[in-house]
Amino acid sequence: MSWLVVLRPVRDEMPFEPTEDEARIVREHYEYLERLRAEGRLVLAGPTAVRGDTFGLGVFEQKDRAEVEAIMAAGPAVTSGIMVAEIRPFRIVIR
Repeated sequence: MSWLVVLRPVRDEMPFEPTEDEARIVREHYEYLERLRAEGRLVLAGPTAVRGDTFGLGVFEQKDRAEVEAIMAAGPAVTSGIMVAEIRPFRIVIR
């Protein structure tokens, strides 16, 4: 099963004017996603930065939602509180 995760920054200005802590956490989050990709758990991930409507997307291949919830709950961007995650089932029809 595939899952789509939408990550949104809590602070709209964060992607364009991050604090030192936010910039550090985003780097840690990127490294976390790289590890998930290397483990074969993450299919793809990336941001779209538009003022007032910035978000990141991730596509995960996991058996159930609880696994994705645990992955996101352990992610630096979520644990730090600088981003919130929304998880939806996602069916990949073209690769």
